[in-house]
Amino acid sequence: MFSLPDTAPWWAVLAVVALGIVTFGVRSFVRAVRPQTSAHRKELLQEWQRQREQERARQRKELDNQE
Repeated sequence: MFSLPDTAPWWAVLAVVALGIVTFGVRSFVRAVRPQTSAHRKELLQEWQRQREQERARQRKELDNQE
């Protein structure tokens, strides 16, 4: 019927298949998690910036208290 060649670099074939599966999985995950509208993306970015600024302020306060 159909036989696969014994001399094929199977490690390379498996690596390509695994890379394709991982790429498809990551792409699907990102599309499911990432906000679909620009308004939602903007809200997430603003929230992230607020959290980052709060963390920086907390770190500055800790440094001031140590001195």
